[in-house]
Amino acid sequence: MITRRGTISDFCLKLSDLSLVLIALGLVIVFRYSPAQNPTFVVDYLSQRVKVGNAILGMMLLVCWYGAFAAQGLYVSHRLSSGWRELREIVRAVAICGIALIVAAQVGHWPTINLRTVGSFALMSLVLVAGVRMALRYNLRRLRASGHNLKNLVIVGGGQRGQRFAAHLNRRQDLGYKVIGFVDSDPAYAYATLQGAPYLGTIEDLPRLMATEVIDEVTVALPIKSHYTQIETAVSLLEEQGITTHVLSDLFPQKLAKSQAVDFDGAPIVTLGSAPPFSWRTEAKRIIDLTVSTTALLVCAPLFAIVALAIKLDSHGPVFFVQERVGFSKRRFRMIKFRTMSIDAEERMKDIEHLNEKNGPIFKIKNDPRITRVGKWLRKTSIDELPQLINVLVGDMSVVGPRPLSVRDAVRMEEAWQKRRFSVKPGLTCLWQVSGRSNLSFEQWMQLDLDYIDHWSLKLDASILLRTIPAIVLARGAS
Repeated sequence: MITRRGTISDFCLKLSDLSLVLIALGLVIVFRYSPAQNPTFVVDYLSQRVKVGNAILGMMLLVCWYGAFAAQGLYVSHRLSSGWRELREIVRAVAICGIALIVAAQVGHWPTINLRTVGSFALMSLVLVAGVRMALRYNLRRLRASGHNLKNLVIVGGGQRGQRFAAHLNRRQDLGYKVIGFVDSDPAYAYATLQGAPYLGTIEDLPRLMATEVIDEVTVALPIKSHYTQIETAVSLLEEQGITTHVLSDLFPQKLAKSQAVDFDGAPIVTLGSAPPFSWRTEAKRIIDLTVSTTALLVCAPLFAIVALAIKLDSHGPVFFVQERVGFSKRRFRMIKFRTMSIDAEERMKDIEHLNEKNGPIFKIKNDPRITRVGKWLRKTSIDELPQLINVLVGDMSVVGPRPLSVRDAVRMEEAWQKRRFSVKPGLTCLWQVSGRSNLSFEQWMQLDLDYIDHWSLKLDASILLRTIPAIVLARGAS
């Protein structure tokens, strides 16, 4: 299964690329300029050039190098693409890195960086990065073939197309897909299997399956001419929840999802996605998440200590409240907050559930008797949410995104369209947070989350962050 290890391995890959490019530059400079009789050349070289201006220019160069690799799509999953395609992307990225190095050398007046040095640097970078990437590709395929790093896939259609596609995945275990089953409304397939995968129900059962199973991707393998209506129904159900969908056929109209032609290891398919696609913008969002969470945690450390002391003095129990929440792709994670209620709050829930003032699956009452004295102040100022910066740091959450629902609330969601909020990472703040918060109905809350997903941009994130500050200071709708 795909877990937080995916986020960690992605970070390690980015760190590896930048490290190898730096090593390549260092090796070229040493080989070209180091006198054989001077073993301390590197120390002497750096001591003469470590200046504030050069340090700033060097950091800008690193950001540019990272952007070059990200812009070429080198941090998108390559499990379905060929090694040659990845190699071409590396060549283009290294070429951009070389150009950026020449520009930086001119601005910083670095005499050792000339065209010959840059040429050697580009060749050395290509050898190192491509070598590590190809070795990683080989090992990842070997791991997937042995049952690790798998994506759960459901096939719609139990006929010949579905059989052929499932057989292809069985032959190519290294692609890392696990067919957990198939659906088909034809009763003839009710007691059949698809290359060993079980029958999960009819197409009409998809909402139930999506609510109870972890499904990463779905492949539609029905003949479009005779099953157009069924295919359209399946795609509508999938796109409204943001599940990546592959269609083994011609494209047809969709309201939310954006289509993309993909070569699925030799099989031409159309991929539909209604969540924000991977791009430099999504990479920038993750960089912002890391920067904001790291900086805020350091700045808020003294506040955390004061709050922890206040909680301990006010009531018996732990400082933090850790609760399982439903996040990206309905995967559960442990969200951290400052404790604002008595330690028996969960047990007392059933005794006060009849006091719920909200419609829908959420629970909210204005004067919750379980809240402690310090807890009321923490909630009013939203300080109780700050430990979630740790969740942002490790990749379970983002700074801006739909608020994570508790397991209790998530399983009680009855409308299928509302579950598309799980197609992006949950966040610390969102449109709901700055648009009335607890004064809004559950349906308005869900609609705002979907509006955020459909119109997401870095500019929108910045706008929400700026609007969050006065919303918290004025405690608009907080409870």
